[in-house]
Amino acid sequence: MAKPKIDLENPIVKIAFEILEKQTKIALETPQDVEKAVIPIYAIPKAKAHQKPKTKAEQFGSGVLIKIKNQYFILSSTHLFESFEGFVLQTGIGDGSLIEQISGERFSSGKIETPYSNYLDATVFHIQSDISENLKNLAISLEDLEFNDDDKKVQPIYLTSGFRNKKSNTEGNQVYSKREAYSSLEVDNETYEIYNIDHIPQFVTAYEDDILVDGRWQKSPIPRGFSGGAVIKIEGTNIRNPLSKIKKTKQKLKAIITEQHREKNNKPEIFK
Repeated sequence: MAKPKIDLENPIVKIAFEILEKQTKIALETPQDVEKAVIPIYAIPKAKAHQKPKTKAEQFGSGVLIKIKNQYFILSSTHLFESFEGFVLQTGIGDGSLIEQISGERFSSGKIETPYSNYLDATVFHIQSDISENLKNLAISLEDLEFNDDDKKVQPIYLTSGFRNKKSNTEGNQVYSKREAYSSLEVDNETYEIYNIDHIPQFVTAYEDDILVDGRWQKSPIPRGFSGGAVIKIEGTNIRNPLSKIKKTKQKLKAIITEQHREKNNKPEIFK
């Protein structure tokens, strides 16, 4: 499948892809100090009126574990919380790790009954139960957050990281999950305007429907389950000045993923 309007034989296009590939390689080799804090969120789904209560946990999305002073929180997306019963989450680390039940209280930018009434769709889940040392060791701190806008001379690589529910499941009291990350760039001002998104409180990266793999175009994966995951800035990368001396790179949490739009009605594909 050929992606329209891009001539892969054009010398300028080739140079652009070489620059992007080089910076992306640097980004992917950067220590995963923030990415490691992205965890899968499982819970018992709500049963419909005609259904029996469900007992098996399913993955609804992702979250980012953060420690503030001596307290632990999960940053995630509000709309996930309308899909399951109660205020108990389940999570786990890696293949075959034991399920951990996490209880707590939720603080949100919108009401749980109407999660889309507030466009930020943001939730902070304050953990009030004991969690394992394994989980505690994954948590990031406030120093890992990126609060500043990018310099106009800098266009860094970003990673969107989460767990696709296609690759996350539970078996007995064990969790089998695979964290993934996709490299991207922030969209231009025109794309913000197309989606009527305010770029001050929200952040949007591109997520192409067609991606180039080994010189051939193929469909990108559907990232269902990424909601609540992380948008990670790779500090030190810059496709606008690729000849500059490479600085030490570092992951910084830029935003939380709330939704993803595939290409439709001539609108570009995005993560927000």
